[in-house]
Amino acid sequence: MARSAFGALGREVRTRNISKRIQKTVLSPIKEMSLLADEAGGDIISFGQGIPYFDTPEYIKDGIRAALQEKDTARYTLEPGITELRELIAKDLMTRKGIQGVNFRREVMVNSGCQEAIMCALATLIDEGDEVLLLSPSFASYSEQILQLGGTPVFVPLEEERGWRLNTQAVRDAISKKTKAILFSHPSNPTGTVFTKEELRSLTDIAKENDLVVIVDETYDFLTYEGIEHVSPASFPDIRDRVILCGSFSKKYALTGYRVGYAFAEQGIMDHMLKVHDALQICAPAISQKAAIAALRGDQKSVAEFREKLGENRERMCQKLDELSDFFEYQKPDGAYYILAKVEKPQMPSVELAIKILREAKVITIPGIAFGPAGEGHLRFSFACSPEEIEEGFRRLANWFKAL
Repeated sequence: MARSAFGALGREVRTRNISKRIQKTVLSPIKEMSLLADEAGGDIISFGQGIPYFDTPEYIKDGIRAALQEKDTARYTLEPGITELRELIAKDLMTRKGIQGVNFRREVMVNSGCQEAIMCALATLIDEGDEVLLLSPSFASYSEQILQLGGTPVFVPLEEERGWRLNTQAVRDAISKKTKAILFSHPSNPTGTVFTKEELRSLTDIAKENDLVVIVDETYDFLTYEGIEHVSPASFPDIRDRVILCGSFSKKYALTGYRVGYAFAEQGIMDHMLKVHDALQICAPAISQKAAIAALRGDQKSVAEFREKLGENRERMCQKLDELSDFFEYQKPDGAYYILAKVEKPQMPSVELAIKILREAKVITIPGIAFGPAGEGHLRFSFACSPEEIEEGFRRLANWFKAL
């Protein structure tokens, strides 16, 4: 089953001189759909890539402007990041997430986005042929990162009918002698699931019993709805030495273009992750790190405003999907800004459907197969766009689906 939009279109792929590992991977269909839209041109509404429609808050821009006048902004920083930023991240981890005794000099690293942090974690943990469990549907790039490193992604299906909840027995059944880690996003991209403390406790107990490392992507930790609490597995003292927490400033502060994130891990793991980071990046861009410093120094009012507006978008998009109930069934997300909707009709591979919708309705959606086998038969919608785009995009979708 094709998981690549380019592959579904029959685009030629060079194999001569290309490694077998890379030939096994695809460009994330999230990015493919944006590229296809760019090629198509015209007035396209995007429910694709998760880019918040807000502008960067003014207090962060002020910090960036000041940083431009500082001579060291044009220079490399320390490999793990500017010391002040690492200290601010450590304080945030301890106060907001309840993680005990974070050593900002030895346990925190600043990365060029959360995705680079995850790549450093995976490269540190797995060898050729090792397996990584992915709670599926899972973020599209995870499987490609694992494949690029010669590992094997093993998809552990979540239970859709219960709101994409964890099935601990399925996790246990998926573990083999080759399993090295469990990787998931929390809140989840693409399902919006926020796991309970009890679910996380069950998952970390399994990791302890089988000597596995838990890699958790907490990019959307600030974005939960209806009073639902976000809990980090890194806050469990007995599991602290086998959790790698990866985070981002991109969505929380409207800094997607600055590519700045971070990783937290016990220093024995972090020492090795830093070697990977140094080989990949040397350091995250100084200007981006200073933007992150300004973000953490601020009063965080903008974060509350973002959450409120995105909560309104969540309700608006759910209402629009309800109006298309003949075509879609969905689980209302508890966090993040995505809905993974099951397509009732037309029945066709999700890649083909997403391409058809793009070409004929001029709307970007993401094929569910991008997120693993459990995602097939679904489309992912991002409600990070403006309210006006949601209205216009669903006007187009309604016209298209009802004309079938």
